[in-house]
Amino acid sequence: MELLVVITIIGLLASVGLASYTRAQARARDAKRQSDLISLRNSLEIYYSENNKYVDTGGSWQAAEVALIDLMPDYTKVLPTDPGGEGLDYKYRSVTNQGYCLEALLETAESPTSTCTVSLDTNYNYGVGNP
Repeated sequence: MELLVVITIIGLLASVGLASYTRAQARARDAKRQSDLISLRNSLEIYYSENNKYVDTGGSWQAAEVALIDLMPDYTKVLPTDPGGEGLDYKYRSVTNQGYCLEALLETAESPTSTCTVSLDTNYNYGVGNP
């Protein structure tokens, strides 16, 4: 009987620990996504300072790894990709040649957060833009 109680307690503790671990992994992936978009933003600003324009997509959303290929290798060594989990590919959109928006899906966000002047694409909840 005592052994059964001990096994039950260990099982409960393990399930609580696993839930906390899963949540921590999602937060870590979200931090990576935010860091990736900031890195891309910095590369775009350097590109702009040298070319007096941002990479142009004609105002449509495109996968960042396709749209921003011009940034390699001079402005970034590698284009970051989503770290997995429930995220979607990073997307990029030019807003005329004088602005842009980068977007990602954060797993743990409670509400959308964006500094973009355009609306985020469907299913995305985090955006970094200029202006």
